[in-house]
Order: sequence, then structure tokens, then C-alpha cells
Amino acid sequence: MVNDAPLRFHRLTYLDQGDEVVVGRTDIDSYGAFPPDGAALLRRLETGTDPRQAADWYRAEFGEEVDLDDFLDTLRELDFLLGEAEAEDRDAGGAASRAVPLQWLGRALFSRPAWLAYVALLAAAVLACADRPVLLPRPGNLFFSPYALLVQLVVFVSQPVFMLLHEYGHVLAGRRLGLRTTLRISRRLYFVTFETALDGLVVLPRRSRLLPVLAGMLVDVLGMAALTLAAWAGCGPDGTPSTAGRVCLALAFTAIPRLLAQFYFFLRTDLYHLALVVLGGSDPHGTARAYVANRLNRLRGRADLLTDESRWHPKDAAAVRWYAPAYLLGYAAMTVMLATVVLPVGWRFTASALATVRDGSVPFTRLADAAFALAMVGVQLLAVAYGAWRAWRRRSRAAHDTSTDATTSTDTSTGATTSAGSTSTTSTGTSTSTTSTGSTSTSSTEAHQGGVHVRPV
Repeated sequence: MVNDAPLRFHRLTYLDQGDEVVVGRTDIDSYGAFPPDGAALLRRLETGTDPRQAADWYRAEFGEEVDLDDFLDTLRELDFLLGEAEAEDRDAGGAASRAVPLQWLGRALFSRPAWLAYVALLAAAVLACADRPVLLPRPGNLFFSPYALLVQLVVFVSQPVFMLLHEYGHVLAGRRLGLRTTLRISRRLYFVTFETALDGLVVLPRRSRLLPVLAGMLVDVLGMAALTLAAWAGCGPDGTPSTAGRVCLALAFTAIPRLLAQFYFFLRTDLYHLALVVLGGSDPHGTARAYVANRLNRLRGRADLLTDESRWHPKDAAAVRWYAPAYLLGYAAMTVMLATVVLPVGWRFTASALATVRDGSVPFTRLADAAFALAMVGVQLLAVAYGAWRAWRRRSRAAHDTSTDATTSTDTSTGATTSAGSTSTTSTGTSTSTTSTGSTSTSSTEAHQGGVHVRPV
């Protein structure tokens, strides 16, 4: 039954996207996609109009009835309504919405004086490199010591620190806007990494989303500039960097692979999320993959393997001609990285260590260093091979299970018809249903907007 008393709401944020309005609470990351008339009704209720009067207004405004019971149940499920205790706390002067932790720091780090300082830092680093070209980033900077194990350990230990700083750039840029950004551990390809949840961006205008998405890359560039200046400050009279300066240059160079890795769109990197902000849509990655597969299958004459392009989200279909080249660019960027950095550096490490082991005249410390360095290289290669094998085995099992489920569904059918090989889920934890050919369609329970689960209303 509908209560005639006005409703009390938590602080809600609205983003009008034309055909729908995304409404949500950024303090708990709960969001709903409302039709424009539904959002208008919600705004009416927020002003203090009691539900029955709001229903009368809706009927007069849009010429149709509204199921208030169902509408209010949806608001409760989204946790938009204040409970009795929360309403009493607000009336007593309690904090209806507490300040986001570290919001003050985010505002300070992205304030106008801070931006001026960042520009000055970058300009100083450029001038330092112009003054002493030895400071320019190059793969050779990694070899700051004749001891290969020391080089590997310094680079290996420093990377999680830089990764955390990168992610905290995203966190603080989001906190600056009052978002409840959080850090979590995830995996990219076969590597463990850190990831920032920026779900609250879904209710912000596109322009406001740019800085939180790009803040991590900004931190990488500023870190490289600061390390370059530190190396410049430690140069001797002849322009040769000191030992500490060489370490700084080695660490500064590690920012180059991290920045280039952002072009690996197939790993859903920062630039992938930037594409989501600019192009919109729900799954440009999956659509681009299906688009490329369709083009290859047409060249092979395999029409039976084509994906039904009419099932793509309209925004994804419109953007795919722009995003598909970027998707392929990611693989090109990875190839360039392998050819210019990873393989040459790896070969130099391995060749130097093997030469040291074969040389019987070297001191024991150099021999032990080379042996341990080779062991570390071997362990990393085994880890990558093991990760690849596990991923292959998981894909094989999933394909086998899908095939088995499709066969079972066909054998036990009582008249319902489904597409062969397709799976559909409607649980609240799954955002899309995906066919074996890679096309996606929104489930009846939730929509997927830029990596965030948004419930359609």
C-alpha cells in the first residue's frame, strides 16, 4: 500500500543521457537508469510531494497511470529512500552524507596552483634533458650497475610502488569529486595488478570524467619528470650522473613501458576507459572484437561464423569503426614494446649473465649474481608459461561446458527455442548475456554502462 506521507531521500545525482536518465547514490555506488518520465516523477517526489499527489501530477503531465507500488519498491531496492533511523538522524542534525575520505587532498593535488607546479616540473625536466642528453629515457638506463641481480631487484621491487601511485592518482581524482573510489587487486593478462573502482563516474557529465580516468597516466609522467630532475641534480662536473642518479634514470625509464601499456586496449586500460567516456556505449571492446572477427570471417568465406550485428548496442555500433582500429593498435603497441624494449633488455640481461657464468676468472660475487639473475629470468618465464597454460585450460573447459549445456538444452527441450551455443543470465551479479560468437545483449535485470552495473527502471 502507498503511504500518503512525503518521502525522504538520500542525496541523489542525476545525469540526463537523452533517452534515459541515470540516477544514483555515489556514497554507496547504487544506480538506476530511468526513462525521462520516471526521472521526472522521482524529482517530483524529492521535492516533498506525497506519492498520491505525485501520481496525479504524472497522469496529468504524461497522460497515463503509474504503478506507484512497483515504482516505490524499485526506489527501496536501490536504497534511495531514507530509513526511519536515518531520517531521525538527519532531523537531529546528523550528517546525511559524510565527507569522502581524502577529498581535501584530491582537491589540493588538482587545484590551480598544483597544475602550475606540474607544468613547471615538466618544463624543468625537458630543459634538463636538453642540457644533458644523457638524461633522456633509453633502455640502457636500466643497467645502472654491473650486478644484474641488483638491477632486477630494484626494478622489480619498485614497480608495485609505482603502480600504487598510479592508482592513487585515479583514487584522489575521484575523491576530489566526492566519489567513493576504492582500490582492488586484479589481473591483466598473466600479471597481478592494482585497479581502481570509479563506479560513481556513471552519474557525472563526460567532461568531469576525463581527469579521474587520465590521472594515473599523469602521475606516471610527473614521476618520470621528478626522477629525471633528481638525476640531473646529481650529475658531476663532467655531466656524468652519480650512482643515485643512474638509479633514478633507471626508474624513470620504467614509466615508458607503463605508459605504452595504456595503449593495450584489449586489456581495458586507462585509454580504453577514456574511449568509453568519449564514444559512449556499453561494450565497445566486445563489439570491436566481434567486428574484426566478422571482417576476417567474410574474407575467409565463413558466413556461418558471422555475428549478428543488429544485436549490438546502437552506440557501440556507431563507434566501432573508430574503436576497432584503436583495438588493433593495442596489439601493434604491444609488438613494438616487445621488439624495442622487452626482448632487447631481456637478451642483454641473459647474454651478460651467461657470459659471466662461462668466464672462470670472475669473482665469486659476480658469478653468484649472474646465476641468481638467470634463475629469476627462468622463474618469470615459467610463471608466464604457467599462466598461459591455466588460461588455455580454463577456456577449453568453458567451451566444453557451453557445448554440453547447449546439447542438453536441445535434448530436454519442451518447445522453447534458443540460439545454439548462447547463454543468458539474469542474476543481479551479471550484467550482460553473451553468445559464443561474442555479441552481447542487455539482460532483463541490469544494464552495463562503462563498466558499472546500472539497474534499468
